[in-house]
Amino acid sequence: MVESFIKGASFFDNVGLLVNPPKRELVGTIVYIPGSWRALRDALPLRRAGIIKKLIAGPLICFEHVYEHDGIIGDEAIDSYIVASEWVKNEYTAEASEHGLSIRNMRVCPAGVDHLRWSPVDMKEDKGSLHKVMVYVKGDGIKMLDKTLKVFAHGGFETGVLKAGSHVPTDYKNMLEWCDFAVVLGGSETQGLALTQAWSMNRPTLVYESESVIARGRDAAPYITPQTGMKWHDVEELRECLNVLHNCTPRIWVLENQTNEIVFSKFLEIASKL
Repeated sequence: MVESFIKGASFFDNVGLLVNPPKRELVGTIVYIPGSWRALRDALPLRRAGIIKKLIAGPLICFEHVYEHDGIIGDEAIDSYIVASEWVKNEYTAEASEHGLSIRNMRVCPAGVDHLRWSPVDMKEDKGSLHKVMVYVKGDGIKMLDKTLKVFAHGGFETGVLKAGSHVPTDYKNMLEWCDFAVVLGGSETQGLALTQAWSMNRPTLVYESESVIARGRDAAPYITPQTGMKWHDVEELRECLNVLHNCTPRIWVLENQTNEIVFSKFLEIASKL
């Protein structure tokens, strides 16, 4: 998140970016704190005193619930709170209401992706030969792994499996380079940055979304579109999804919607309206 923000800011010559500056340099600035509740706690009195011009926080101040850290994200000194997707905004709004909190100016703004780093050697633009599939498994998605592998075994696909938490980013990028498309087995995602990275590599994704994710009002792939792939809910839908892969142009979608530069421009728009 922080790396994406800094890289995004580098595209704007008119934006002066100070990273962890001393207090004396904060006068009249817009301060953004993405993920440290302690840094946010220390910034609040500076905003109340008018030393800081505007204070923006999120999306990583709270780990699970809005009332964490004594409900700090509901402090009136925060001018805007950023969340990664629409379903998170809805969930935060509902939970805040239940606990008597009011989160000011909650805005949706995802992290961007480094489209230069996440750029494939082979764009795999020949959609007539999609036979190598990476299956990316995360959390409860392991429950669907055997059924998923059977679908691809019966279809004669070459399959590679990568489990979250057991690899480094280089492994993921190498597997994306190898495959023609990806299947993702997981739970809900506040954004799904790994999906965006796959799209930037021009790899369509077919994302499993369980009944429990839907029942909780959450989303397994908040930013997926017909350009980038599809969500599926059972193996029959997975088989059907294979027929749409040839229509996907995921890297084009990323270049038009979710690069670091584009996302930082969205942040600037949020800040300008406070």
